Amino acid sequence: MTAVLHSAPASFAADPKVPPAVESGNRVPIAILTAGFDYTRPEIAARLARDGEGEIIAWDVMGEDRFPFDAAGDTELMTALAAQLPEAAPVSLLAVKVDVRDPVSLAKGLAFVARTPARTVMVPMWSDNRAAWDVFAQAAAHFSQLRLVVRTCPDLPAESGAAVFPRDLKLEQVDGGTALADDPARPLFAYLETLACRRP
Repeated sequence: MTAVLHSAPASFAADPKVPPAVESGNRVPIAILTAGFDYTRPEIAARLARDGEGEIIAWDVMGEDRFPFDAAGDTELMTALAAQLPEAAPVSLLAVKVDVRDPVSLAKGLAFVARTPARTVMVPMWSDNRAAWDVFAQAAAHFSQLRLVVRTCPDLPAESGAAVFPRDLKLEQVDGGTALADDPARPLFAYLETLACRRP
């Protein structure tokens, strides 16, 4: 797996508060499975999905709370994703923190998303271990209403014989993000498509 998949050591300190923001009410939530990130950064906090009272809609599978915090984790990725969207873009990010080393955690992440208004899930993590994705594949098939936009690993094309999962799971709802060019979240998907997967 790439460095973006590595989880930071567990911290026993209380998660920090999320900076306040007002949900406009007309933004489409795009879910993302993540190793956690620093949501106190203003540019990230402004893009997070929120309910009518301004509280974030998010989940930490391991902590069983709605604060997907990690001081490092996917902070760089989330910052980059937030930067892809114009300020007025009708899109928000609904984050679900998972343990990327635990297949069951990934499946639980999908189960949470299925209970939210989000119908598209970005999956930036990957590996070349097919067996590690079996539980995820079962969950994805069960929650077939969810569209999955996965990391396409352009540096490891299938034509070269490389096997990359979940890209190569052959699930009907797996999408590299190329569909629906007029989707307001398309800049997010396009950015995910550019990310290489090979270790530096």
